[in-house]
Amino acid sequence: MTSINSQPATGSQGISLLALLDSIERETASALQLDIERLRERYVKNQQVRALHISFVVGWHEMALPVNSMQEVGDMPTITPLPHLPSWIRGIVQIRGEILSVVDFQLLFRLRQERRGALKKSYILFSLDGFKCCLSVNRITGILNVDGQRGRLDACSAEEQTACPELLEFIKGVQVQDARRIFILDGPALAHTPKIRQWR
Repeated sequence: MTSINSQPATGSQGISLLALLDSIERETASALQLDIERLRERYVKNQQVRALHISFVVGWHEMALPVNSMQEVGDMPTITPLPHLPSWIRGIVQIRGEILSVVDFQLLFRLRQERRGALKKSYILFSLDGFKCCLSVNRITGILNVDGQRGRLDACSAEEQTACPELLEFIKGVQVQDARRIFILDGPALAHTPKIRQWR
């Protein structure tokens, strides 16, 4: 008579169960490692795609440039005008011992003037790919974390395209944030435009 409390003998059945579990673990370990590597790659890619930008107002529009394309921002120092320059170059300024041309974004791209004029303009010290200048803007508005993938940014509306046709080639897309429509500018494209580079 067999007792109810008696345990089944450890035999081939117990060994085969352990072997099966080991086999499953070995097979799933490589798939799990592959998943981890894919997640790592996706994280790195996302980190590369998302980038900090400084946002600012020019005329009626809010825009943003990547932080890695600028050295600093601040209140515009006194500008010394120079003769025989295009109207969109306001003159020169001295910032930290450097003499820089002041490029007026609003005049350069023929943007509509802001209704209320800023008492004191701000500047962005733009520096990228060997090109450096002082960009004159109405005011700095903040820092944005921008997803640089074009599919994640809105396209310019028909009204925006009509309002700033000369700026369109430098706009990567529009980020909508708190009911604001912010033009995300292409820093390298701006740095390499012949119109600006010839006057550095």
